[in-house]
Amino acid sequence: MPSPSTSKPLLRHAAVRNARPIPGDGRQGGFTLVEMMISMAIGLVLILGAVTIYANGRQNFQTFESVARLQDEARFALEVMAPDIRLAGFWGRTNEAAFIDVPAGIDVTCAGADVTDWALALDAAVAASDDRYDLPCPAFGAHRPDTDVLVLRHASGQPTILRPGVLQVQSNRMSGTLLNDGELPAGFDPAPATATHDLQVHAYYVDDRSSVGGLPSLRRMALVPGGLMQDEEIIPGVENMQVQLGVDTDEDGDVERYVDPDHDIVSPGAAGYLPTARILAVRLWLIVRAEQPEAMVDDAVYFPPDADLPPLAPTDKRRRMQLATTIFLRNQ
Repeated sequence: MPSPSTSKPLLRHAAVRNARPIPGDGRQGGFTLVEMMISMAIGLVLILGAVTIYANGRQNFQTFESVARLQDEARFALEVMAPDIRLAGFWGRTNEAAFIDVPAGIDVTCAGADVTDWALALDAAVAASDDRYDLPCPAFGAHRPDTDVLVLRHASGQPTILRPGVLQVQSNRMSGTLLNDGELPAGFDPAPATATHDLQVHAYYVDDRSSVGGLPSLRRMALVPGGLMQDEEIIPGVENMQVQLGVDTDEDGDVERYVDPDHDIVSPGAAGYLPTARILAVRLWLIVRAEQPEAMVDDAVYFPPDADLPPLAPTDKRRRMQLATTIFLRNQ
């Protein structure tokens, strides 16, 4: 039998040999201060990159949105004016304004003033003023300096029905007459032998004010029921409009030159006035301005077609778009 003194070491050695690691009892070292600083620096770089990408994306989105809005406004202005210009000089079944009778008792007023002679100058299907406002109706706010005015007169593109209170043109192949009582004029047969069209008189101009505060606008004086000339806003943001007239000077049916509205060729009474010259086209030049300023400076230089005007070099932080187009008349 072993003695107690010899059994104790054997039991101790056996306990050591049979020992197993206790779960969760391991020891792990933490991050050092240097490692934490490096990790934070990397995280800040990643966050800064993400913020930069977001900011650039937002700025690009705002830029694209501003450009798209300017394009829409310019397109809308053109969509309103282009059909109006093409119809200038259209009088229904007859194509001669001289053959249209204007009976007594037909009046047109504007802000309480009689503007009949101006509104019913049917022989001037296209008229324009160069860098000035000379309409007999007051502007909405104030005419924008150095911008042109364009006046168009014609019958509506589609026939309509007789309506009392509306100034209309009744025409056949030989002649026509104005009416506003809704009654078929004497000597004119009912449709389809004759046609009824509404008379349209529109005068386009640029005003310093609009329905949107701080923006100029493209506006027009329009003939409305009741024989009234009424001011209408076409689109805010248009800050400049220049007009040139394409003139046929040798009666061959082609445009020989484009002139400003005050050119002698198209100015009765001027030394170089050419009575046989015909206006066959209208060249429009528009500048549309964004409503909100951006983080940019418009350093572009805009050259208006009017030789009397210097180049335009705005320095504010509003984006702009320039539009130039030529529209040919169909009825001259």
